[in-house]
Amino acid sequence: MKEKKYNYNPKTLEYEEVGFSRNKYLLFSAISILIGAIFIFLIIFVSYSYYYKAKVINNPESEYSVLAKQYNELLQRKKQNDEYLSKLIEKDKKIYQIVFKSNPDNDIFENKNPYSNLFKTDVVKIINDNEKRLNEIKADVKSQENNYDKIIKYIKNSDISYYKNIPAIQPVFNKKLSYPVYGFGKRIDQVYKTFVEHPGIDYAVPIGTPVFATADGVVEKSGRKRGLGKRIIINHKNGYKTIYAHLDKINKTKGKKVKRGDRIGTVGMTGKTLIPHLHYEIDYNGKAINPVNYFFLDLTPEEFYRIRIQSAKLGLSLD
Repeated sequence: MKEKKYNYNPKTLEYEEVGFSRNKYLLFSAISILIGAIFIFLIIFVSYSYYYKAKVINNPESEYSVLAKQYNELLQRKKQNDEYLSKLIEKDKKIYQIVFKSNPDNDIFENKNPYSNLFKTDVVKIINDNEKRLNEIKADVKSQENNYDKIIKYIKNSDISYYKNIPAIQPVFNKKLSYPVYGFGKRIDQVYKTFVEHPGIDYAVPIGTPVFATADGVVEKSGRKRGLGKRIIINHKNGYKTIYAHLDKINKTKGKKVKRGDRIGTVGMTGKTLIPHLHYEIDYNGKAINPVNYFFLDLTPEEFYRIRIQSAKLGLSLD
């Protein structure tokens, strides 16, 4: 049994039992209220968490469920579009092989992360934007698929020999682009030092370098021409003619049939020229066109870009 404590009260001359003071009573009450408030908060928090999970997240009409459903639908659409794109890539490859007799080279495309800016964007906006884009892509893919079917059907029903008569390679072996190429259009004439219209391109290559026919055809002219020196003109029977000038030796005479890649002569320094080089022209229906645009069987897209920039920068002609 707990002992009771007493204090002597000199006013009443009696011993009085010791109890809680006013301050102690207030402190005890405050602590009790605080503990009760914490307990009530825990009950409310647990109840709300359970209610939110049961009524909000699992509710089929909640925003979370709607977004999750849209996300899954977008994934399914993306999968379908990927399948469509794979089919288009195969069709594109077949067309490239039929027309250009080689496989397409896609190594130059850069690998960039298209999603780097998405982390700062609202998720709902991303989903809505992607849904819109996927619908547009799906429509475009369908349209392109129909176009590819038409192209493949046209090529299969057309005369493949027609494409052999289109200039498609460089007239000299320049796979590594080691020879300077002087471009098409207005250039400074090396002899007269004036601006002239240059109807072809010039390869600065050594004397004796082999020159090749760039497409199938028949030699229309072979021999000397003032200014051009020794030259060969090949008629490709489809509106195209190619001219090879300043030659040293001519291997094909007038009337001879040639195939793409046949050696027709060697580079020289005949005619109006200051250094050894090959002057090469492409004429289509009587109009000179830029030969650089007709190297698609000989160069990758990256190499084509390099030679195009090089020929545009060099503002001289070697004729």
